[in-house]
Amino acid sequence: MKNEMDAMGMDELQRSAWMRANRATLMLVGLCWLGMIAWELARQNTPLFLIVMVPVFAAVRFGLYLFYARAR
Repeated sequence: MKNEMDAMGMDELQRSAWMRANRATLMLVGLCWLGMIAWELARQNTPLFLIVMVPVFAAVRFGLYLFYARAR
């Protein structure tokens, strides 16, 4: 199955850089999410949705990992 890296004709160095950029982007989004939680808590608001979604995202990621890692 072709992925976006195949479609763009990337070599191994470019693929590695693309994957590192994806990882860094996910970490940045996670830090922003945690920052929004901290901001709301500092303003005396309880951001229940933001807090509840942290383990939900973790569970979805783990489920997708199990799905893609299963033996074919």
